[in-house]
Amino acid sequence: MATTALGYQIARMDYPADALARASAAEAALAGSAALPPARPRAAARGWETMPGAGLCAAIEAGAIGEDPASLRRIREMLVDYHSPMDPVIDAGTRATYAGGRGDARATQDEPAPAELSVPLLQDWLRSRGHAGPEATVTGLKRLMGGYSKATYIATVLDGGKEARFVIRKDSPGLPTGSSVTSEFPVLQEMVGIGVPVPAPLWIEPDAALCSGAFMGVSFADGTPANQIVPSDLDVRRQWARSTAEVLGRLHARTALPGADVREPVAAEIDALEARMLERERAPHPGLLVGLRWLRRNIDRLAGRPACRIHGDVGYHNMLMDDGRIAALLDWEFSRIGDPVEDLASIKPFMDQIDSWDEFYATYQAAGGFTVDRRAEAYFTVWQETRNMVACLGSLNSLLLPGVFEVPLTVAGTIYIPKYEIAIFDAIANAESSDE
Repeated sequence: MATTALGYQIARMDYPADALARASAAEAALAGSAALPPARPRAAARGWETMPGAGLCAAIEAGAIGEDPASLRRIREMLVDYHSPMDPVIDAGTRATYAGGRGDARATQDEPAPAELSVPLLQDWLRSRGHAGPEATVTGLKRLMGGYSKATYIATVLDGGKEARFVIRKDSPGLPTGSSVTSEFPVLQEMVGIGVPVPAPLWIEPDAALCSGAFMGVSFADGTPANQIVPSDLDVRRQWARSTAEVLGRLHARTALPGADVREPVAAEIDALEARMLERERAPHPGLLVGLRWLRRNIDRLAGRPACRIHGDVGYHNMLMDDGRIAALLDWEFSRIGDPVEDLASIKPFMDQIDSWDEFYATYQAAGGFTVDRRAEAYFTVWQETRNMVACLGSLNSLLLPGVFEVPLTVAGTIYIPKYEIAIFDAIANAESSDE
């Protein structure tokens, strides 16, 4: 992945002059010649208004373009043409991964690099906080691969002659995705209370200053990541579908908020996404503006829809399986009050992968779940691409913090930003076609 990101950057530095001229001409034709107010300033950018796409962003914010399907197609075509020298397959877009960061790069490079979680630090912390005995020893601390927004460790502790393993999730520098384990921890407590299978929350350190990020400990859950063992046997596939449906049905039914208007929390989330865009964006991204505007203008697609707690990123990448059932549903950083159809839209491609959507949906409804609404489902496909792109902008900013050398941040901040931008246009086109 790092090699791919490096290749992208090399291609950017050697960007063809004729391609740049072509993109500039296309942008000028799209933006028009009328005088427009400048686009809103971006806190993390220098010279943003002189970069390719800035004029188009100003035209979009002024409402001069991007209001109809034809102009959206033209903007998409221009962006594909612009990014193709760096990414020849950009036209496909992506829904591959999440990433994040807050966009708060430091003003000086003289500040100390972020502190890593270490065996001595963890051992002293466990002893001093009373989470282990005074003679307890941390005998192992292994950081797992991956993780765009949180660092994940497996810790082994010998305490009172007994050895135990647990998992530590730690905020990465810059609060990737805008969320913290301090908000995830109480969600896990809530899930334990209603019987949703999650790693049991054990303890939390909310002080980010101690280790360049808050961290929490959760129980070690036995099981195998679902994306590593996708079954081919029909009976096992049906087991997976029923187990997943029962878990989501329980989550949605037991946290439902009768009478709540789900548009209110969704609108607040859109505002938060836009605020993070203005903090994080280092180059113009017309597609992101289009996505945010579309979400606002189409929020009434959710009128009358139910509200409950959702996971926000349910899929095989966040499921541990054991004997055909979900042993633990992981990574609740995107969890919030929302529309259950967002989780259903998220899990459907995975159920389709094992040809078990009908089995899943019947079991889900029997477990007290809600109905799928096609217009609402289409709305959240736009939402997911927009949210993921904002998270990737933050990932780039986190990468620019002193002392941060994370490969996942490199990939997300370099490669996936333009891919998600193209995906926003495709999601909008699909959503609009679902109305026909």
